[in-house]
Amino acid sequence: MKTLQQSLSQDPKFLKGKALIAEAIEGLGKSINGIKKGNPGELKRLSGWVEGIRGRALFHPAIGSGMGFGIYQEMADGGIKIDFATNIGTYFFGHNDLDLLRTALDAAAKDVLMQGTLQQLEDYGRFLEILIKNSRSDLFQGWPALTGSDANDNALKIIRQKKSPANKIIGFKDAFHGRNSGLTEITDNPTMREGLPVFGIAYHIPFYSPKEGEESIKKSVNELKSLLLKNKKEIAGFIFELAQGEGGFNFAPREFFIPLMDICKNEGIAIWIDEIQTCGRLGELFAYQKMGLEKYVDVVTCGKMFQNCATLWSREYAPRPNLIAGTFGGSTISLMVGRRIIERLLTENFFGKNGKIATIEKYAKSGLQGLNKRLKKGSINQIEGIGCMIAFTPNNGEQKVVDDLIHRAFENGLILWKAGHRPPYKIRLLLPGGALTEDGFKAGMEILGQSIEEVS
Repeated sequence: MKTLQQSLSQDPKFLKGKALIAEAIEGLGKSINGIKKGNPGELKRLSGWVEGIRGRALFHPAIGSGMGFGIYQEMADGGIKIDFATNIGTYFFGHNDLDLLRTALDAAAKDVLMQGTLQQLEDYGRFLEILIKNSRSDLFQGWPALTGSDANDNALKIIRQKKSPANKIIGFKDAFHGRNSGLTEITDNPTMREGLPVFGIAYHIPFYSPKEGEESIKKSVNELKSLLLKNKKEIAGFIFELAQGEGGFNFAPREFFIPLMDICKNEGIAIWIDEIQTCGRLGELFAYQKMGLEKYVDVVTCGKMFQNCATLWSREYAPRPNLIAGTFGGSTISLMVGRRIIERLLTENFFGKNGKIATIEKYAKSGLQGLNKRLKKGSINQIEGIGCMIAFTPNNGEQKVVDDLIHRAFENGLILWKAGHRPPYKIRLLLPGGALTEDGFKAGMEILGQSIEEVS
């Protein structure tokens, strides 16, 4: 029997209304074809207002108007900027992607705005289903979460329950896993837990160092073995951030992870992979697929690009009832748009050696290298990255140098963000791979080059 919601979705008046909204936004969006100066005084006023309400300063006044198109975002002051920060990775398809807009309109017409533990719509299950079906691993169930921190907190509980009384977690130095109380200890950044009690729940071993190569692998393996020799009974899991985001856009080859994961498997240590920032961005749906690590996966957390987060687990790690719950599991819009994003990533040639993401990586690195040749020697250093996660070190990588460059680029029409816990700091590009063209990237590089020259 057809439901009333199905009838609404096919109603001519609803379809006409949806088409008119999309047409209006497309018409305005197509008028955005380059950067535009706004009124900095208005942005300063608005940012001061926000800062006063939330009690913490904004890095720069990136307050949008709610309008944008593709790689361009309109600011609240009427100015238009190129967005290469994408809200730390959430706007992979850029601004006002019309296909995702239509999906969001379908979702907004449903009677339940927020779904959770007690009452869901079908979209709740379908979001999880597409992730699990395409995980290419032993993952078989999952749970939605509003934030990456919530997803990681659920993973921590699952692993501790399975491995009780063992309760401690091994992670990498410079890792970032969220801001919940427990996760601030697993995250290797003391400034995030200033004034908080420390319970000693985490150990940290070195992440891969490209300069040290094979010796770096040996060093981390030896530190893991040493930890297990002294503390094996209390260690429940090892959390792997396969490409470090917040910690400095640090990357490692498959050969670094395999011996560490082999040790974990042999010793019964849970392998937890944090894909909150990497999922969908490196050329496969998950980074562990990109690196051929499917057989090692026990628990995976994902989010950001998918608009909603989730914790996925294998049969061995299925939690007992009542361990995980929550009134909110995701908005109807985030669940439906998230599922549509995954469908498009899987069907529109984004993945693989010759996919769109691999192509973007090539011209992004090539564009930065070309820009570097035009600028004063040493202006751009250490260009690196995978897929749509690209980074470089400006000049000597001092924090003031990086901050000044980001601020100047913003003034000139380009939104950037930074990474790292200590010098050399980096500029990170979380590129809008679903909307970016080579010409669009070149336009961003022109602003970057101008900004570097002005700051220098």
